[in-house]
Amino acid sequence: MTIQLIDAARQVEQAQSVLSMWLELTKDPEEANKVAAILTLLHGIPAVMDKADSEMMNMEQLHLKGRK
Repeated sequence: MTIQLIDAARQVEQAQSVLSMWLELTKDPEEANKVAAILTLLHGIPAVMDKADSEMMNMEQLHLKGRK
């Protein structure tokens, strides 16, 4: 199965939402620290993926224009 970069970025955002809810609901400080650490690792990733997708589309358009 192949997943598009833009779709992967949306899945990361969904994971961040789930982890944020989990962080709000947990009463265990150790569990909260672990969830917060994962959220920290994911911070900014969707924006980077969106930018990469945009740049790839621009490169593809330039490539297609060059073929004409």
